[in-house]
Amino acid sequence: MLDDFSKDMLMLGGTVIGFIATVLTLLEKLLEVKARFTSLTSKKDRKSPSLSERPTADSPSTSGFFSSKPLRGVSYLLLHETCVIVAAGLLLNYIGLTLSRHLESILFLDMTGTALVAFLLGPWWGAIVALLSNSVVNWLLYPETGGDVVIFPWSLVNIAGAFYWGWMARQLGFQTYLRTGRSSALSHGWFLYIFGVGGALVMSLPGTFIQAALHEQTIFALNPDVAESVSQRVLKWEQTAHLYLDSLFGFTWGDSLSWWIVNWFQNWIRYVPDKTMSAAIALVVLKYGYPLFERELIHGGPEGERPTDERVLPLVLGLLYAPSFAALLSSDMYGGLTYWPLWALPWLLILGGYGYLHYWGTGEAALQAKLQRADRYARALKQIGREASHEFCKRLTFMTLIASLLFALCLPVLLSDFYRATFKFFCVVYGFLLVVQLVRISIAQNISVSRANE
Repeated sequence: MLDDFSKDMLMLGGTVIGFIATVLTLLEKLLEVKARFTSLTSKKDRKSPSLSERPTADSPSTSGFFSSKPLRGVSYLLLHETCVIVAAGLLLNYIGLTLSRHLESILFLDMTGTALVAFLLGPWWGAIVALLSNSVVNWLLYPETGGDVVIFPWSLVNIAGAFYWGWMARQLGFQTYLRTGRSSALSHGWFLYIFGVGGALVMSLPGTFIQAALHEQTIFALNPDVAESVSQRVLKWEQTAHLYLDSLFGFTWGDSLSWWIVNWFQNWIRYVPDKTMSAAIALVVLKYGYPLFERELIHGGPEGERPTDERVLPLVLGLLYAPSFAALLSSDMYGGLTYWPLWALPWLLILGGYGYLHYWGTGEAALQAKLQRADRYARALKQIGREASHEFCKRLTFMTLIASLLFALCLPVLLSDFYRATFKFFCVVYGFLLVVQLVRISIAQNISVSRANE
């Protein structure tokens, strides 16, 4: 089981990574300024060459970059699609859980971002975001000792939900539902039922097994009054089911079956409002915030070909799940021979998924479609880049990064336990800058889609 020292070392590593990211961002900006200065100087010194004299390739082209061997099997664009959508998903998960905890709502909303990523990038990327959000972000921010014992087991529920939502989003009915601008109330009810009630049904199955491993009763809601009221009713349901099943299967089987049935039903009912609202909020964010992603990644763009999953994704998921798996097996609370098959279930999914994608995964035909999407994203961002406010905010962001780096350099002088404060400092600064960047991309996509429709 991971201890406080492991968490401190991970925070120290995150602090170093944040510091390096700041320095690299500043270097990138300085190189960009240098390139502009060199370009202006060269224009003054010489005339532009004629068309026949112009070199065919002054610098590596976009096509050459994306057709390189390490990226040949990747169907999604790293910068334009994956980084943006994954960052938005992690941010939504964190905001949803933080608001629910502070407001003591009956909802958790810690899978809103997972639903968004699963809708756009499919089940594997959704599972990766679910695992990152649950086993890394939530664990780092968990204030008490032994957070891995409390948090890591529930990653199985998040992974199950990501695969269910991602698989359902790949169905033709979901595309038809999104393509209709004025869908009927029946269509919206179908979406809430399939993605909310159905998702709760799927996720309640591993949730019940995890509850048994933790040897605890399910907490129905974050609100104590609601939890107490429902717990009393659930106790009555369990007693009634126990008496009925005793008469059919005997005392031993009746006691066990009554516990499983009642707790599974309780988990399902508890998940229904949370998963329904999470899927609905994620879809609203998708429709309002990123319509170009919807057009390109769900409907397949002008060609109508939706990107497929890459065979490297199961390996990435396995790499991220390995530390949680080791912590669960080594825990005295739910380790050993009794529950290890439960923690090993994701490995069956990972190995089966890799075998399937190895033979039926992304082909070479996806490269051309990927280049065309990159060109459309670049044109969308170019439209908003012409505005004076964009240049203003770009320079202000650059100066903010310089100021944050100077403040971070002062923290080791002022604090003995500086890396915790530095880690949280970078989380806050980069969190706000990330929100600004996501809003900028959202505005650019809405403008681009609006102009294309006109």
